[in-house]
Amino acid sequence: MQDEATRRKWREHKRKWRAENPERNRELYRETYQRHRDTINAEKREMHKLFAEWRKTVYAAQGSASVG
Repeated sequence: MQDEATRRKWREHKRKWRAENPERNRELYRETYQRHRDTINAEKREMHKLFAEWRKTVYAAQGSASVG
């Protein structure tokens, strides 16, 4: 499954299957989310932290630009 054509074909198959089986897809999504939620939440926390740091630098740059 390493070549691009096979990957594309498999993605298309999964997309069609999900469209045909929305309820089972929801169950699988929920199970996957529960299994990986610690990682997901850690990544969200990291993004929030990075955004807060970025926002501080932007405000600091704006403040120094308006003073000067």
